[in-house]
Amino acid sequence: EHNSETGMYKISDEDVESSKTFTLPESQVVVLGGVERLRTGEIIFAVYPDTTTLYQATVVQPPRRMQNAGTYQSFVMVHFKDDSDEHGVTLPKAVLMKHVMRPPALSTGRVQAL
Repeated sequence: EHNSETGMYKISDEDVESSKTFTLPESQVVVLGGVERLRTGEIIFAVYPDTTTLYQATVVQPPRRMQNAGTYQSFVMVHFKDDSDEHGVTLPKAVLMKHVMRPPALSTGRVQAL
């Protein structure tokens, strides 16, 4: 929830077992979503499945709409950085497009490597 008078966001913890809320200035908040087109090989940040944490990932399949719980939602298939199994294989994971963002650009226009 954004308060336009103070420029502050009131944010609730995504964890359903937590009732924590945080009040943060606009400068410390990144609103996810709004990414519509992604190309294979593009570096993004995405929420790792079953967590509330953003990790670096590489798009392995462009976004597509799939039916989920009776509604159609847009997903993208990604490989998360450092997510290989004991055999060195990285399996693609589906991430909702609303849980994706492009990396912030530095003033040089380049993407900061993690």
